[in-house]
Amino acid sequence: MGLGLLLVPALAGYILQTRVHPYRYRTLRESGQHVVFRSAVAGIILLFPAQLLVDLVEEFNSTPVTYINCLFGSDYTAAALLSFLLALAFWPICNALTDRDRAAIRAASEHGDLKGVFITEAIVVGEPVEVSLNTGKVYIGQIVQSGIGMSSEFDFMITPIYSGYRDRETNELTITQFYHHLIRRMKKHDREDSRIGISISDVVSVRFFYPELYRESSNDEEPDE
Repeated sequence: MGLGLLLVPALAGYILQTRVHPYRYRTLRESGQHVVFRSAVAGIILLFPAQLLVDLVEEFNSTPVTYINCLFGSDYTAAALLSFLLALAFWPICNALTDRDRAAIRAASEHGDLKGVFITEAIVVGEPVEVSLNTGKVYIGQIVQSGIGMSSEFDFMITPIYSGYRDRETNELTITQFYHHLIRRMKKHDREDSRIGISISDVVSVRFFYPELYRESSNDEEPDE
């Protein structure tokens, strides 16, 4: 099999590594050389079932296989092309049978990204969270989108319900802005415009927000629900 033909199964492996949930989030966190190596290995593995299917087809009718192999000048052309088709078929089937959020959580956990694990779990649970930034600013709201591990400007998006700050000396939380009544009156597209993008490197801490605990630990009134 020529070098050019080897690129076909390698491309098939790349599709699996970057599109299938169990591999996608892990791949997005790895360096380029690891991605190339994993893609090549996945492509070689795909060649085995592809070649078996080609052999099976030849048992009934060898003409299509012979024609394809002769067209590109290699006895493995049909198997290489079929490995690419198998990747295209396996991609949506596997994603339909696996959970995207669980795959993202597993990848974050494997890389020791506990903040990433929590943020992804918070999206699944749907509970409001308190995000404290290194500037002292605090946003409280629902995380609606995560891009952790991906090539994006922000790692996650939050729709704020409240915002405030933490005192640098006492670390006490003070809520200064209330958004929830305004957000309820917004149309759907306006709500999307109210989202705030945050980079994980700016996050000091993130936790679920419970109004009753905030009331007990501060002198402020409990935020309205």
